[in-house]
Amino acid sequence: METDRMRLLAPFVKISGLAVAALTLGGVVALAAPQNASHAGAKTTILTGQWEYNTRIGPIPVGSDQHCLKPSDVENFNRGICLKRYTCNYDTRVVQDGRIELKGAWTDKKGRVAPVTAKGSYTPESFRLNVNGKTVNGIPMTATLNAKRLSATCTAG
Repeated sequence: METDRMRLLAPFVKISGLAVAALTLGGVVALAAPQNASHAGAKTTILTGQWEYNTRIGPIPVGSDQHCLKPSDVENFNRGICLKRYTCNYDTRVVQDGRIELKGAWTDKKGRVAPVTAKGSYTPESFRLNVNGKTVNGIPMTATLNAKRLSATCTAG
């Protein structure tokens, strides 16, 4: 089932940005680095830890997943959402001051291009991302990803 969702969302997501890790839309977004004294001057987007993602394609809920976001996921979020299997280029990339705005294209390993735009908002412990675009096959797609941090520590497994 998760593989099916990844195929449906592949041209659009990984949110998260916010260290939302590896963008399987339920694990496709990156979140922010841990906040402690050594990171006091670092830009805060989202925090690491256990997160829950709720995904919709259009009005249809397609899943709820939990993911452990690591510092590398936060870095990915800060660069703009991108699935591991894609090369993502954004002409517009804003992830700051609680606002996310992305416009660009994802290219798969076969060289097929999927245009994508995403707008949303974030706090250190939540984010929402509305994604619009087309699949690599040209099919229009709209998706929404809502995520919230459940705890500062990740659950086992």
